[in-house]
Amino acid sequence: MELEYTLIDPTKNITLLVTTPIQRALQPQVAGYLLRREKAAEQVAFLEQAQTAGCQARLQMMGGEFCGNAAMSLGAWLCWEQGSAVGENRTLLLEVSGAPEPVACTVTPVRTCYLGTVAMPLPERVTTVELPVAGGTAPFPAVFFPGICHVIVPANAMKKSEAEDRLRHWAARLLSGAAGLLLWNESASSMEPLVYVQETDTAVWEQGCGSGSAAIGAWLTVRRGENQCLSVRQPGGAIAVTTLFADGKLTSLTISGTVHLGRKKRTNVVF
Repeated sequence: MELEYTLIDPTKNITLLVTTPIQRALQPQVAGYLLRREKAAEQVAFLEQAQTAGCQARLQMMGGEFCGNAAMSLGAWLCWEQGSAVGENRTLLLEVSGAPEPVACTVTPVRTCYLGTVAMPLPERVTTVELPVAGGTAPFPAVFFPGICHVIVPANAMKKSEAEDRLRHWAARLLSGAAGLLLWNESASSMEPLVYVQETDTAVWEQGCGSGSAAIGAWLTVRRGENQCLSVRQPGGAIAVTTLFADGKLTSLTISGTVHLGRKKRTNVVF
């Protein structure tokens, strides 16, 4: 089978968008192959036909999780394919795995990249979970989105060398197909995100994580009880998060960032 895919860079969270139709049952296998082929890539997404009226396309992530950066990437790719003019502001409705409702993605082509904003699905819950650590258990903030849960860990509380093994065990306890461990430095508004996807058994220190950024914004909003507008610094750059808080709850959550498109590539794979 010949596969066509595009390498896309949303805040250095290198995403491979597969545009050749691939059966869902084969997607984890294809994702594993492409991640071995493209060493810089952090995740794989698959373009599918949307089933919802008004949606331009469907984005299916390699583990069925939701990913804001990948949604932003698809929005930029669609604008590229459709020949959107520089400065033209477009809002696209997309089906995205892990999101119960269509996702609105606003994209503006500029000279060297695309500016994107994604209306994230609201968390199912923002809570505290007891998780195993050396010598017992400890409480950590956790933000549960459809398909992915992010655990927020103070940056000085855990070494990166032990985080991957810890997250693999946590993911099973959290009963989430994908899980993130966010090493968070609140004074610097910075994080290092590790994301584990059970379907492909991959754990990646991401350069930029959209849903992880949204998780930080959601948690701070609930903890502080007020709207938030912050820039979450990550190894690959910053992702802006904006939230609204009304009647004692989080009511709106968006992320914004930049997207750079690479060339289309082709490869042959045999199953």
